Amino acid sequence: MPDVILVNFRSERDMYPPFGIMYVADALIQQGHTVELWHENDEGVDAFVQRVEETRPLWVGISTITGPQLGYAIEATRRVHAMGITTVWGGVHATIMPEEVLKEEYVDFVIVNEGELTAQEFTHELQNGKNWGKVMGLAWTNEQGKAVINPERPFIQNLDDFSPRWDLLPTLEPYMLQSGPYDRALPVYISRGCPFRCAFCYNEVVMKRTWRQHSNEFIINQIEWLRINHGVNAVDYADDYLFGRPRPMKRLVEEVGMPWSGQVRVQLLKPEFVQWMNETDCQWVNIGAESGSQKVLDSITKDQKDWQIEWGVANLAKYAPHIEANLSFIFGLPAEDKTERQITIDLIDRLCQINPNARCSICIYMPYPGTPLWPDALERGYIPPPNQDGWAEFDLNRGNTPWISEAEANAMSEISDILYVGRSRGHWLLSPYYSLLRWRWLNQKFDYYVEGKLKKAGSDLVENVGPLRSLRDRYGHKLVQYNANTHKSKIEAHMPPLG
Repeated sequence: MPDVILVNFRSERDMYPPFGIMYVADALIQQGHTVELWHENDEGVDAFVQRVEETRPLWVGISTITGPQLGYAIEATRRVHAMGITTVWGGVHATIMPEEVLKEEYVDFVIVNEGELTAQEFTHELQNGKNWGKVMGLAWTNEQGKAVINPERPFIQNLDDFSPRWDLLPTLEPYMLQSGPYDRALPVYISRGCPFRCAFCYNEVVMKRTWRQHSNEFIINQIEWLRINHGVNAVDYADDYLFGRPRPMKRLVEEVGMPWSGQVRVQLLKPEFVQWMNETDCQWVNIGAESGSQKVLDSITKDQKDWQIEWGVANLAKYAPHIEANLSFIFGLPAEDKTERQITIDLIDRLCQINPNARCSICIYMPYPGTPLWPDALERGYIPPPNQDGWAEFDLNRGNTPWISEAEANAMSEISDILYVGRSRGHWLLSPYYSLLRWRWLNQKFDYYVEGKLKKAGSDLVENVGPLRSLRDRYGHKLVQYNANTHKSKIEAHMPPLG
């Protein structure tokens, strides 16, 4: 029976391995404990709770992510807490707002930031004395019902001290991605943090602009083990930022010697760097473009010039045309008005004309406590959710702030997904529909988006009527063609994994 059960509840968009709990599991195993890992969506809540009830571990750890998947974590935590089993939240969401989390009676403790050493000390105290005040990185509630946030624990300096426990996952198959012609690309983490200062990003709060890397030997041995034992034939470097040190990272990619993908910034995309990407068999890159407006970029301290976005994408098209460029943009940033948004809208349309392998996704700005933009969001009328259930209402395509409505957010997100993410192209019979979508996009006509409702009603009808469903399955591909690469359909490329 496991001493500790760790779970990461995910959304359907996110199939990155649950690296956070994989590392914490290794720390607890080194301490002599048995650990069980769960990585579930909403359909797995009942089975997870039943397993906890059967085994009654010392404690249950829940890795938390802001958004719909937080709802699954809340439900599971409530049910586990009702059994009298100690509940512990960790992950980026809980790290950003530990005091708010501890207002919920179903959460007993919060592990703030990196969890390996804190989980070890917490488990020791749980079994020997319960002196919570001595555990750095722990947040807890005292006898007076007041939240106590212990001093932060220094970051782990030698990342090689702990390894992600791939062996505790029942299978790696759900995490295998299609990367160009390679059908078994796997996300791996080789570093932590990001050296940049984007004012909307959790890294400012959590990793404090630090960047640390596993040793080359550790990385190469891990990837080789995955290749031999799981048939991995390409690597997706899933780090928040891959090229924290460009020259050493280039040498590492060369030494690994496998087709790869990862996060880059547009400043890197000089002709010579793109040619190197081509030579080392890069298949796709994620680029946090954020906005086409220099005013907005400056407001979020992106440290990037607006012209570099188009320049970098053009260099990819010229020197490495097979590489897919997945660019992400954020709509609704505080400094963005309608004029600034139009600049981004026009840029997205232009990028997808310049480069057939460019894919531009958008998400709607979500304010996070402690980030540099947080005070500004409050001044502009943003009211934080009153409880954790409220934070579960956030999503990338919802109206998360007063200055973008729900209907507007849904319309712009859906049109973007059709035209600039899926790069959808329809039969000539559908050309009026696509022309209307592009007109809406270029003119910011996101109100009264009746096409979306009609499309959904039609899709539901086809799905529920057997003969229509058969016709769709047989002829649908002739009416609509789109880019359905696995690594974009399963994973939101513009969001760092937060588990």
